[in-house]
This record gives sequence, structure tokens and C-alpha cells, in this order.
Amino acid sequence: MRRLDAVFFENNMATVAQVKEAGFFYCFTGDPLWNNVLPSSQRERRVSRLNRTGKNTTGWARRLTALLVTACLVMAMALPVYAEVDLLPDAPDEVELLEDESGTASGEDTTPPEQNAATPEPEQSAEPEQPAPTETLEPTAEPTPTPEPAATATATPVPTVTPTATPEPTEQPQKMYAAESVDNVQAVSATGVPATYKLYFAVPSSWSDCTRVIIYAVATNDTTKDPYTLEMQEDGKTGDGRKIYSADLNKDKHYPYGGLNGLEFHGYKGDTLEDSVVIADVNTRTWWRTFDPTRDDYIGGNYYDAEGAEGEKWSTYTVTVRHNQFAGKEMSFENKTGEKLTNVQAWFYEPNDKGELIQVGGPIPLNSAESDSGIAPNSTATFTIPNELCSYVKFTWGEDNPQQSSKIYNFYGEDVSGVSGDDKKSFTYNSDTRNCFIYTGEDNERWGIEKSVLIYYDATFSKLPTGDTGDYSIPKANESTVYYRLKGENGKNSIGGTMSRMGDTDYYAADVPEGYTQIVFSSYPLSNDDNLAGCGDSTGWEKIPSTYKDTEQCFYADTNDDVVYGKGVRGGYWAPKGTPRDAEKWKKTKVVDIDDTAEFTEDPNTKYVTSTLYDYYTDYELNGKNRDNYKDNDNKASHRNWVTFREFDQALSDYYSNSGTTVPYPMYTGQFQPDAVGADGNEWEIRFSEIADKLNLYGYTDKKLFMAVNNSTSDRNGKGLGQNDEKLYDETFQGLAGPELKNGKPIMNGTTDLAMPFFNEEFLQGENSKKAKLGNVYKEVSFPFTQDEVFKDTDDNEKGVKYWYFDSDKTTLYLKNDPDNGGYFLQKQDAQKSQSKNLKSDSTPVQVKKKINGEEKMVDTYGFFPFNSGASENQASTYNYGFGAKLQFQFTLTSDGTVKDDNGNNIPIKFFFSGDDDVWVYIDGKLALDVGGDHGKASGLLEFGADTNGNNNYTSYVSDIKESNNTVYGSGAEKTVTYLGNKITFKYKSKETTTLKPGTHTLTMYYMERGMWESNMAVAFNFPDNNELQVQKEVDLTNVTDDDFRNCFKNQKIFNFTIQNQATHYGEKEAAKPNLSDTEKVNLTAKENKIEPATPDKVDDYIFRLDKNPKPDPGNENEQVLHWYARYTDTEPVSAAREKRYGILTLKDPINIKDKRFLTFQVYVAKEDGGGDLSLNNLYLELLDDQTPTPVQKGSLGTSGINGATYGSVEVKTGEWVTVKLDLNKMKAQDGFNGKVKTIRVGDNYSRHIYFRNFTFIPKAVPKTMTGFTTDQKEIPDYGSATSGQLQNAINAQYTSTKDSDTQLVDDDGRFVLEDGETVTFSDQFRRGSYISLKEELNRNLYDTTWTVCENGQAVTSMKGDSESVTVTDTNKSLDKQEGSSPNDGRTEKIRPNDDQTGNNYTGTKPKGDTIVFRSYKDPDENSSTLTKLKVKYVNTVKTGGLKIKKQAADGEKDTIKGTYTFKVTFNDVGGEGLEKEPIIKYVEINMSDENNSEHTGTITGIPVGTRYTIEEVKTDDSRLQSVTVPKGQSAQVIYNTMVEGEIVASKNPDNPNDPKDLEVTAIFTNTQRTLINIEFDKLWKDANGKDLTTENRPGTIYIQLQRRLATSQNDADWKPVNYPRADSPNYVTINRGTYGWLYTFSGLDQYQINTDKSQTDYVYRIVEGTLDDKTGTFTAVAPGGTITINGNTYVVTAEATAKSETNSETGATTTPATVTPDGTITGGSGKIVLTNTLQNPKFVLDIIKKDAEKDKNGEDVPLSDVEFKLEKLKAETTTKGEPQVDTTYEFDNENKGSITATTDGSGKITKVFTNLEPGTYRLTETKAHPGYNLLAQPIVIKFTQGGTCSIDGQLIPDKELTNSGNTYTMTLTVLNRKTPELPHTGADAPSLWLLIGMPLAVAGLLIFTFRYNRKGGRRH
Repeated sequence: MRRLDAVFFENNMATVAQVKEAGFFYCFTGDPLWNNVLPSSQRERRVSRLNRTGKNTTGWARRLTALLVTACLVMAMALPVYAEVDLLPDAPDEVELLEDESGTASGEDTTPPEQNAATPEPEQSAEPEQPAPTETLEPTAEPTPTPEPAATATATPVPTVTPTATPEPTEQPQKMYAAESVDNVQAVSATGVPATYKLYFAVPSSWSDCTRVIIYAVATNDTTKDPYTLEMQEDGKTGDGRKIYSADLNKDKHYPYGGLNGLEFHGYKGDTLEDSVVIADVNTRTWWRTFDPTRDDYIGGNYYDAEGAEGEKWSTYTVTVRHNQFAGKEMSFENKTGEKLTNVQAWFYEPNDKGELIQVGGPIPLNSAESDSGIAPNSTATFTIPNELCSYVKFTWGEDNPQQSSKIYNFYGEDVSGVSGDDKKSFTYNSDTRNCFIYTGEDNERWGIEKSVLIYYDATFSKLPTGDTGDYSIPKANESTVYYRLKGENGKNSIGGTMSRMGDTDYYAADVPEGYTQIVFSSYPLSNDDNLAGCGDSTGWEKIPSTYKDTEQCFYADTNDDVVYGKGVRGGYWAPKGTPRDAEKWKKTKVVDIDDTAEFTEDPNTKYVTSTLYDYYTDYELNGKNRDNYKDNDNKASHRNWVTFREFDQALSDYYSNSGTTVPYPMYTGQFQPDAVGADGNEWEIRFSEIADKLNLYGYTDKKLFMAVNNSTSDRNGKGLGQNDEKLYDETFQGLAGPELKNGKPIMNGTTDLAMPFFNEEFLQGENSKKAKLGNVYKEVSFPFTQDEVFKDTDDNEKGVKYWYFDSDKTTLYLKNDPDNGGYFLQKQDAQKSQSKNLKSDSTPVQVKKKINGEEKMVDTYGFFPFNSGASENQASTYNYGFGAKLQFQFTLTSDGTVKDDNGNNIPIKFFFSGDDDVWVYIDGKLALDVGGDHGKASGLLEFGADTNGNNNYTSYVSDIKESNNTVYGSGAEKTVTYLGNKITFKYKSKETTTLKPGTHTLTMYYMERGMWESNMAVAFNFPDNNELQVQKEVDLTNVTDDDFRNCFKNQKIFNFTIQNQATHYGEKEAAKPNLSDTEKVNLTAKENKIEPATPDKVDDYIFRLDKNPKPDPGNENEQVLHWYARYTDTEPVSAAREKRYGILTLKDPINIKDKRFLTFQVYVAKEDGGGDLSLNNLYLELLDDQTPTPVQKGSLGTSGINGATYGSVEVKTGEWVTVKLDLNKMKAQDGFNGKVKTIRVGDNYSRHIYFRNFTFIPKAVPKTMTGFTTDQKEIPDYGSATSGQLQNAINAQYTSTKDSDTQLVDDDGRFVLEDGETVTFSDQFRRGSYISLKEELNRNLYDTTWTVCENGQAVTSMKGDSESVTVTDTNKSLDKQEGSSPNDGRTEKIRPNDDQTGNNYTGTKPKGDTIVFRSYKDPDENSSTLTKLKVKYVNTVKTGGLKIKKQAADGEKDTIKGTYTFKVTFNDVGGEGLEKEPIIKYVEINMSDENNSEHTGTITGIPVGTRYTIEEVKTDDSRLQSVTVPKGQSAQVIYNTMVEGEIVASKNPDNPNDPKDLEVTAIFTNTQRTLINIEFDKLWKDANGKDLTTENRPGTIYIQLQRRLATSQNDADWKPVNYPRADSPNYVTINRGTYGWLYTFSGLDQYQINTDKSQTDYVYRIVEGTLDDKTGTFTAVAPGGTITINGNTYVVTAEATAKSETNSETGATTTPATVTPDGTITGGSGKIVLTNTLQNPKFVLDIIKKDAEKDKNGEDVPLSDVEFKLEKLKAETTTKGEPQVDTTYEFDNENKGSITATTDGSGKITKVFTNLEPGTYRLTETKAHPGYNLLAQPIVIKFTQGGTCSIDGQLIPDKELTNSGNTYTMTLTVLNRKTPELPHTGADAPSLWLLIGMPLAVAGLLIFTFRYNRKGGRRH
């Protein structure tokens, strides 16, 4: 069967040549290509024949009837005949494809770009001083006033314009023609006549000979007054090159009446008047024009262009800088690279009026005498600026074309935006400070002082003025000038100046010449070394770090507090430029005193809640200072004491304004005093409005709203600010926080996802506009709660109902740090209680009334100040205020949301808060309680219960709400509770109750203290308590240094755990099981399903069908599974042909997966596949929904695999069924996916036989419901262990996760899976005292793993030994940071006398293996009220390694390979687990001129072990890659001699795995300057008729050899094999057929012979095919044009070579340097060689043996001689009656045409064997029988095929029956016969005798005839 295979050509339609080279083409019926290729008749025939089958069947009955008629017998016989049908005719030899017409390529824009020379706007710039005008013929008498009114306006003086230095690297573009227009200065902006007026005159082009211009004018119509003359000065040129002259007119001398009555310009050549331009005839004096621009008779401008358009001659002149101002001065070029720069030249330019740069003269060489030798490293040379007008300069160097080049610099500080071309910058040349071009390397160049280094000043903090003092900021407010002064050593004079601002940043730069060691920064000019101020407007003398030459150093200046208020020089610190601000780190100070000597010990009856604390830094703390040391400033009210977070607040403001969205309610920290009036009628002092303009905070424009949000006095309408208004201190502001958490953080309400910055760690740690650490974050802080009946009232309501609570007025907590484990905890410190006393702004205590012994007294109150342990008592300024907290814990509810008190009453479960400031409580990520706002003590309550349907819900209450953004709460609640004896009333209640689903929930409370010295906090709750086992996973990425690799470990659920349990007390209790009816399994064998490959017409290339299970389960041997296969790989590029490779399973009915959580299936990879183990990043599975016509996809989007969506790591091994579990939540979906799965598509990027079964969609788990306050231990499941007395898998144990909102179940294998940063909690899933076996399935190749057992958040380092419950062998046993996969505490659970052991077979013996006892380690006997809370923390430290790339020159070329080489390294299969979403690409550069890298190596470290990589060189110069080698011992290999692929192995230095010194060379890339060529190879296959061979008729592997000889040789013996790619490689290359054919490239081949002659004789290359001996591995080449036999087929091998075109990088010309020959050789360049294997028509030999059907008496065969056979070749066509026709033209040999005969000899063999038979159908007829024998009843039809097969009478003969020699097939046919029976005697009963004797004989003969001849012997079995 013929078939057309597919080839795709990217981007453009394939050319005919490409089609031929590929060897096959693809066409679709109905496609234009198909229609163009074939005529309609063939198309119709082809389509019809695709659906046609042929069968030529002769039934047994017909055969028997014919025989019985001949023999007079009646029998039925049948001989089946099989006829092959050619389903698809051959493709035509050529395909004509339409090409684009000559001209441009498709899509290419050939329209020339517009030359847009933008006209720059005028702007003031440097202007050189002009010489004083020469005056002549001045009037000798005062003129008489003219009739015209005299001007009386006040004159506006002309400002002096001087060059303003804008030193590099400011890079701030200025306008090209840089001065303001003159009349903007002197006239336009003035009212009246100016005191001076400058006139400009552009001479006509006809005045080319004029050398002088003189004004001839008169200022009065008084004819008695003589005109005057005034010499003009040359002042520039017009755009077309005409000279411009100017003169300064003075009102007193030249226009005393405000104008002129006559004006002429006279042109002179020397002293001779040549020409004149008359504006108004001076002699007639009838004209009057004033210089007052406000009058109608204004002269019209200050610039007259004689060639201007009529009516436009007068205009305003824009002063241009004289671009010869720096003529003759020197510029320097400093080479700070590591190599000499040769042929250094300077190029100067001047722009024309179109903005085009015109070169001025030729290149300027170096001034030095050594100009020919270039500029050595760290040396300087000079150039002289030309005398011609020029304003731009560029430098070039090097010998290459094009040379290396600098940017183009305007050295007049002008705007360059209007000048054409790219890569332009601007600076102002200064012969002292900006005269040297400093080149450090590519993209690292600047202008500065010779032999200087830049240092920087960061004004981020110092630029902000205080607003309540003088301006002592650096720089001054609204300015951008920072001054500096340098001190030198060895008598150097101090120097200084202004620093250059770096763009619009807060960095300022200054050059530090050699020998200067100290610097001072200031906001004012420093006239001497001692001129230092003492109010923060200068620093002290700072020693410049010694490392400033190696690393850019920056001085990070401090904030204003306390240098401005406390007087003194401004401090700061040095750090590398660009380093995030962190004064605490760089000054090595402690901003907060945290006791790190206190060991954490759990207090009895205490519940510890995990929390996070956020400390916000005041300006004082941002300087690295501790508020404990804040100087006493009388505690008076002041802006200094109240607005202490100015930098923090500005960063908040920038965060809001830069968010890209509107933030309706911006929040800030500090005491923002409003413009309020007290009840006494006095205005409040220290108003924030007094300094608000200096902070310019976002949102302050709405002052009322701003104050309502950030102060407790008033609401959004201003209520509370007036004298008679009630102050709203204790009322909340609603709607500051968003309705739900996003990415685990609260968001600003009114925005989509803007995280609230106060709880945004990234913002606080440096991702802010200040680029500063604005605070600190303390994680996993243990927050203690104690238990009491806090809501019991005087009537004993709620008696017996205990709440966990914390109240800052009762308990003082300070943050501590355990020195042993580094954990943070809050500890009660009653001895330091006074340091947390609530204070007023004047440091007096905040007091309240309380009854003490029946008497009311005023008592102090105490707040929550966790960072206050070092504060001074009653000293508010030392308080560490401004902080936040996050408390989070999980809880469950009883079935009705209530508990019972001692009186049997149902009491609602509650969560309660009271205090200040903001509090927001979220349940399961949804905002449940809003007590927001900067307020005094306010309260909130969540009360739980059940609705009428039994669903848990809650109602939210708030004590009071001011006019704000309230949409949730309604007034009129009037609910009251008694808290610690105090009545608390709630006026507002949530309008709606919220229903909670059953199970475990997460409560997250965010608390913020935004005020100052008062911080009340009370929290209480009575959620049912649980025993908890937590398992936490943390991946330590310390050694993984690159973020791309670090990100690979995020959101990867790959860490598998198994958990087992053995209950030691109580009997059996079954775990709740999931509802199996919700599980949906795909029935693969359902008839309604459709199973097909995406390319169904290529059955040999693509398979997807039901097949027998290759490894069935016992008892299910006939199971049908899905079988997928694709012949070729699909990896270059990855998954490019996915659409062709899909296996598609279409279901009859879609499966709704909206409530499903997982998809599991099993996969099997056949062992015989060559692709190796399956990788999940190559396996893809896609779900398509039921939408039509275009379904929407979920899973494996783009080219991704299923990695990243797996639930747990999966190791797929060949020959085994492996279960894969996919998390549907992690399978990414296209927009619009509706969840109804109709189609499942699978496939793989490699060629493998893959089997699939058991596709099952698993629902979400349904959590259990609690019924009491605590769970009865006997109601907790035992998982079958009570009766077994052994550890059992904890199947269906329920757990919740910090990374998931669903309750999940342990699977049937006892398995659950974690990801980095995830903690799962088993609440009341294991009985106290039971054994737990927990084990992680470790990947020891990738990770070092430790485990730690924690109790209440603290690592267990010892355990109580004297216990009634457990036996402890080692009380000092540490369970902290232990290596391994399973924790073991060594404890044994006891059976106590009163323990209930009914139904439990535990004997008191610890089970084998590693286990822990689920009991407290500190209180195993449960004497306290706390339940068991254990956590096992696993830390997996990623092992890393690296790679080292070496670059070297070829032998003998060491000094020829220079410059920088770049290598592209592509990483995939990260960690050996396919963790990457897409390949990770890195680049390595190796500078061959780097003296510090003598080995010329580049490294990448910190790569996870097991990661695969490829390394390839990116072409960077004109050298060529000669070879790539891998040193022995490296786990890498060379590919195509151009790249290296391998796998990262672990570093040999585990203590410092990323030390490059420990790396061995991974790969060596050798480059040469010699000419190298590449030869591509491809293979075509043709049949004998020149048609493409179909895929099934080709081999899968061939062997080729590259050979070469010198071009001077014509001797075949000189052809030598090339061992490729290395000298030690075999002398042949194995080519395997891939998706894209047989393409292979021999790269880096020497074009000519080396080291043997100087003539560089070219090599001639050819490629030959050959065979490989299986035993010896010897390659035997086939000569060109010879034949080769592969898999029994013989081919003629021919070669065709084509030369490759090359483009000259210098000229762009395209040439074809290589020459080729007809026999397929290439010489002198690169090219391509295609070998074509043409299948030869097979030849057949037919040998015949004739024998008797019976053996003789000795059992020997009886040969029959003299039997004649005739052989005829039949035509393909039959007669009209269907009878065969003989081909009478067929020549058997020279003598026989149409037929040939042969006769048997005495051996029974024919004497002349039929030879050289061509494929076709033949008829063999016995024409003469052996005496006594009958002829064969009918001829034998024999068919020989092109494929070397044979059939007899339509029945295919097995291949083993054919003898094959080369391309000749021999078949031996044995024909058996019997003797003719004797006739009966005359008169006998002939009919009877015939029937009795003849019939059996005939039947026997017929049977023998039918069954006993075959191809070889005529026998049929």
C-alpha cells in the first residue's frame, strides 16, 4: 500500500527543492495543494480507491465441481486467494508550487523611513560672552522728541547667560539650541520698552564677500539729529550657512524714545560698502517702530532675515551656542579595560537645520607620539577639538570593520532629541571636570576627570525638609544641587563642586581623583574644609571606603530625626550603590532590643497561637537607631514627636499613587492632628496641615476624609472638628480593608488586588519607593492565650464556659528569641509592666475609673507594646509604637455552633476583640469582622450558631461606627456582653448572617497600632479544641542562588508522605469514607466512545486504539487498555507537532468535574522502547469541554506537560503500571472552560508505546462534623489498627492545608502530598497515646532531609521521663533537626489500670520501625487543660552543583583568539523531576583577554542536582568553532560537535557547594581562525520507478561515513574517513530516522589541510553509506553509485551535492564559495550532500521439482522425468470476460518471448531453471506428463511482488520459504502427481467399477494435489 507522508515547512511554503530534499510531501484532499498536484481524474480515482477493497475468491465448491466434472466426481473444495489492492497511487515526481514575484519578501516594508527632523523648542543654555559693540557717528546733541508717544515702561535687564555645567553622568537631555529666545528675556516678558535690545541680522546669500555689518539707524524724526552707526558682531549661521550678526542696543544711547525712525543694515568688505538692506530709509524718517512688544507698532521681533518670506522677515531670534567655544581644547580618552585599544580616533559632527549630523573634517588621531600603538590599559591619550563649528563627538577603535564605537555625545549640554540617529547622549564639556572620556567596557562609558572614580550620594532620606524648622535638607527643597568637597593626602589641595544627579533618581555622583580619601556632602557651597554646618545640611568628613575603585560606593544619608532637631552633622553609612537601604545592617546596630537569652518554656494552661509581628520604623529607627536611646525633648507636643513616620508615610503614599489604581482610603501611621476646635473654643495646636505640603501625602487633598481615616476625632464629613461637635474617638471607620484576602494578604478596599502595605513583607523589606527596609517582620511568633470564664456575669450566665483570651491590661508581653532554636515568642513580663503603660503625648499615664475594694479609683492602663522592653518608664518618646500583628489559627464548630454552660444553657461560640487601632478578622479568607480605623478602644464580636436548616453561620457586631464607608452593618443592634465584669454594648450588627460549610476553618486576624503611645488589645474565643498533628514542609534553597531555579520549587506538590497509625486504647471506629457514587471512572470499552489518533490516515506512524493489556492483573488477562504510539520524536522544537500526535478519547456523555478534585490514571511504558523512562514534562494530558464548535481546554496548555499539576512526585518506570494523580485545581485552563469534560487527549514528545487505563475523576472530601466542645477519644478513627494490633495506613484520615481551602483525605496507600511552605493539620484524627509512623519518600539524590518534632511551635529537645502514660528511654533525646525520613521519639505507650482496652489488641509493645507517641512531651499525663499539639517539620535542603565552561584556541593559535565569547546554557528537567515550566536559559561570558582568568573559564553554580543542560556557543567574532570536547569523568556528551548536553552532579564540597574553585571543567570549546565549513546530510528513498518509498518500506537506522581527500588528488585510494566529531570517535555515524527526516550536520570541518603545507590546499569531502558488522562493529563503505542491501532490499546509492550561500559580514554580498561535482563532492566551502537510495526491482528464480505423490517401497521419493512445464507472464488487464491475458511481448531471454518451457531430468528437476523473472503474475502450465501420469488439471498462478513476496493461487507464501541472495529471490516449487489408473476389461460393469475404485483414488489425488504442493515442495500444511 502506498502512502503520502507529511512534512511541514515553517514560515513559508516549501520550494520544490525543499520538497525533494525532504523526500516526501503532504497533501489533503480538498486542499488547494492536492488539487494543484493531481488532475481531476486522478483525484476522483484516488478518492474512490481509498474506499475500495478487492477480493478474488474461488470457493471450494467451484473448484471441486470443476474437478468432478473432469473426473466425474461430486465434491466441494475451496482455495482462498488474496489480492493486494493499491489503495493510493504514487505521488508525482514533482510538485509545482507558486512562488512570490520577484521583489521584496512577503511582509517586508520597503518604503524608506521618513526623515523626521523635529524642530527643538528653544531653551536657555550656555552662551559665550560677546565683545562690546563698536559705535561710530554717535549723535552729538539730544534729539527732539518725535511726534510719536514716548515709551514709559520700566526696562527689563538682560540676564547674564553663562555656560552651566551639567556633569556626567547626569544624562539629562537639554534642548539642542539651548538658550531661551532673547526677546523672551528682554521684551516679550516685559511690559514697556526694555533697557537694552539685541538685534540680529541674517545676511542675504549675495553678501558672501562681506566681512562686516554695520547698523545705520536713527531714533528720531528730528532732522537736526544725525543718524548713528553700530558695528555688529558675527554670532552664528543660519541653517543654510548664511552668517548671522548681532549688536546690543542701549535705550539711553540708541532708542531714547523707545524705538527707531529709520533702520538699515550695511554690508562692508573691509572698509568698502558693498551692499545694504533698508528696513526704513534713515534719511526720510517717516517710519516709526517701537521696541515695546505690547504696542501695535512693535517692530515685530529682534531678528531680521533678509531672505525671509514677505511678512515673516521679523521674528524672535533663538540664540544658539557658538559651537567653536571649546575649539583648540583637549579631550582625553582613558582606557580602563584590560586590553589595549588600537586605532583610536575621534570623529566630530555638527547638525544641519534638518537635525542631520554632518561630519566635520576627517577623524582626529591621538595627540601622543604613540598614536600608532593605541592606548594601553589604564592609560590616557588626548585629542584636540577642531576649530570648525562642531558640537558632537564619537570615538572609534579597533581594526575590524565596522570598528567598535562609543555613543555619540553632544558636549555642549544640549538637547539631542531633535538630532537624527540613535545612541546619543549629552553633557557639558569642562576642561577641568568633564574633559575625559572614560571607557571601562561595552555599555560602561562616561565623561569625567582623568584617573578618577565615581562615588555616589543617596539623598532619598536627606532631601525631605522637616517643615517645622529651617530647610536643612540635602539638597534644599525643590532643588537638585548637592555639593561636595574632597580632602587629599600628601599635601593635595582640597577640591569640590556640585554633584551630578543621576537622571530623575535620588543618586548624585562626583568624580574622585586619585589621592583623595575623605569627602563631605552638603546643600550649600563649601568654601573651606571647616565650613560645616550643624543642622543636618552637611555631613561630617566621611572616609571614602578603600573598595571604591572596585565597587561603586554610595553614601546613604540619614533622615532628619534627630540631626535637624538635635543639631549636628548628618550621618549615614557607606554601601555599594544600588543596595537596598538598611542602616541597621550596614551600621551594625540593633533597632529593637529583643532578648535572645530567654529560653522558651511553655506555661501550663496556655494555648499558643502562631502569629506574625510587623514593626514599622520611625525616621529615627531608619537611621539604625534604637528608640530606647531617644533623647528626652521634654515630651512636649510637637511635629517632631507626632509625625515620626515621615519616610514610611511617604513610601506608603508612593505605593498608593504608583499602584495604577485609585485608592479611596489611604492609611498612614502617626499622630495627624486635625484642624479642630476644642470645646473651649481654642484651636488645636500642632496641626498636621502646617507641614502637610512637605510630605505631600496621597489622598490629603480630601482633608476631611484623610483625617477620618487617619485620626480618631472626626468622620468623613468633618463631624468632630467643630467646637460643639462630639469627638468620635472610639468609633470605627468601616471599609478600609477589602472584602477578601488576595494571595494571603488583605487588600486596600476599592482596589482589585492592591495588597495592604502594612502587612506586605516585600514592601517592608525593600520593594518600595525608598528602596529601604522600612520595618521588620517576625514570623512564627508564639502568642500565648490563657483560659478563664471571661464572659461570666453577675447572674452566673456562661458559668463554666472558658475562653482562651489575652488582655494587654492584664498581661504584659514582650518579644523574645530562643537562643537554641531561633524561634520567636511573646513572654509575660510583669516586672516590666510599667514600660507598657498607656501614655498621653506628654507622657502622663492614661487612667480609667475602677472599683477597688468597693471604692472607685483612677488607675493606670496598660497596652500591647511587644517591642517596648527597653523603653523608659513614663517616657513616651522612647516607646516603640507603630506595628502590626497577624494571628491565624484553624477552628472547628460544634454541629449547632454552641456549647453548654454549667447551667445547661446553649452558649454561642464567640470571637471577641476590644482595643485600638485597626482590626480585621477573616474567616476562610472572607472579611468577617471590621473594627478598622484609627480609633480609641472599640469592640467587635463574632457570634456563631445554626440556622433552621442546621447550617453553621455567624453574625458580626461592632460597638460603634462613624460616618465612613459602611455597607455591611446596620444600626440598632443594642447587643450587650459582659467582659471581665465590664458591660460592652454593640450598636451595629451585620445585615446578613454568613453560612459556613462543615469542617475546619481558618481565622486570620490583622491588628494594627497606627497611633502612638496607647495600644489596647483584648482577644477572646471559645472554639472547640482539638488534638492536632501538623506536618510542615520547607525547602531550603540556600544553595540555589538563581531565582529562575528557586521558582521551580514553588507551587510544586511533589513531596510524598505516608502515614500509619496504631490505636493503643479503645476499640474499633471506622473513618468516614468518601461518597464513592461521586467518583466517576471512564469506561474505555463503552461502544459509544470514540477512540482515534489525531492522524488516522498514517496507521504505521500513529496509533491510538484499544489493545490487550501488556501486563494484566491476575484474573483480568483480557483487559482492554488504550495504546498510544508515535513513530518519531517531537522535541526540536518541543511539542511542535503535538496536533498530529494526539490520542483522542471522545466520551459519549461529558463528565462534570466542577465538584471533582483529582484525576487519576495509570500509565505503562513498554520496555522495548528506546526513549527510556517516561518524563512527566514530555507526557501531556488535555481535557476538552463540550462546547461547540470550539471546545475549551484544561491541562497541558501550549507545549507544557503534566508536570506541575501532579499530586506528588511520580516515578514512571518502563514495564510497570504506575498511577498518576493530577490535581485538577493545578491544571491550568483556558478562559471559558465550563467543567464538562467531553474529550481526553494524551500524547508524549518521544516515540514510545504507552498504555493508559483507569481514568478516574475523584470528588472533594466531605469533612466530618463535630458534636461537642472536644472530641471523645473513642470517637476518633482507629483505621483498623485496634483489632489488628499493628500499624495501619491512615486511610481517609482528614486533613486541612495552609495551601488549600478543601478538606482532603489520606489515600488508600496511606499517602498525602505537600509542597514547599505548606502545613497540613490532622485535627482529632489520631487518638492520644496512639503510635504514628510518618515517612517522607525521599529523593536522596536531590535533597538532604532533616525532621524536627515541635510541640506548641517549639522544637522538642528533651522530654519528661516520669510519667504514668509513657515509658521514655532517653529523656535528653533531641527531636530537632534529625537526619532521615521518619521521626522516632523512642517512647512506648503504657496500658494504665483504668484504660479502656475493650476491642483493642495493643499489648504494650512498641511497634517495629520509626514511630512517635501522640502525646505531649512536656505533660504526657495531660495535667494541663491544653490538648496535644504536635508538629513534624521536614526541611529538604536542595543539593546543588555547577558547570564550568572552558574556551581555548586551537593548537598553534593561542594569540589569535581574543575578545569575549558568549555561551548559551539551556536547562531542563530541573532536579531530575521536570520542575520547570519552560526551559531556563542562562548566558556565560568568557573574556579571553582577562588576565585574571588565565584558564579562560566561565561558571554557573547553584544548579539543582539532576538538572539536564545543553551548552552551545553563541557566535561573537570571526573565529570559528573547531571542536567541542568533554573531559573524562564528566556526565556529559558532545552533540553534533557543536554543543554539550549533560546532567548536573552534586558538588564535591557540601560545605560550600557553590565555590567555583571546586568545579571541574565540564566542556571545552576550541575556536580557530582557520576556515571551517559545515556539511549537512540528508537521505531520500525512491522505488525503482523514482517514486518516494513509503515509511514502512524504509529502515529506521542507517550508517554513513564522512570521507575526504586533498583537492590535488584524483586517486580513489586517497579517500580517508573522518572520525567525527572527535578523533577518538568511530569512523562512521549512526543516523536514526526522526520526525524531520534523516537530517544531520557535520560541523567545524577544516576547509583545508593544516600544518603540512602553506598553500592551504582544500579538502574534498563526500559522504558514503555503508553497512555495519554486528559482531565486530566494522563499517564497510559502499562506493558511490554502488548497491547496498538493507533488510533484504537492494538499493543503488547516488549522491548529490549543493553549495551553501554565505553572506559577507563586511560587504553584505552573498557568495557561494564551495564547488560541487555531479558525484556528490564538496570543495572549498559549506554545503549539503543528499544520498538517494533507489530500490532495485527484485529478480525472481523459479525452480520446479516433479515427484510421484507416493514414495517407493524403500520410502524414497520417486522423481518424474521428461515432464514439460510452460511459464507465461500475464498482463495486469483481463479480457472483457475476466479471463487472463498473456503478455506476448515479455522477453524471458534472448530466445523466448511470451513464454518459456523447461523439462525435468532424471532427478525430477527442470533442466533450465526460470531466472531473471520480474515482479508480476505468471501462469505455470504442465504441458507434458511423465509416462503413465496425468497432466495437472489446471495451471498454477504465481505472483511475484516488488516487495520480494510470492503467492501461489492467491495464497501468500511465508518469507522463510524464499531464498534471498542480494536482490534475487528463489522459490522451489515441488509438484506431486500419481499414475493414471488402468481401464477396466471389456464387458465389465464399468460404471460400478469406476464408482467403487475411481472415486476413492480421485478423492485422494485431489486432496494430495490441493494440500501437498507449495512454493518449495508443493506441500500444504
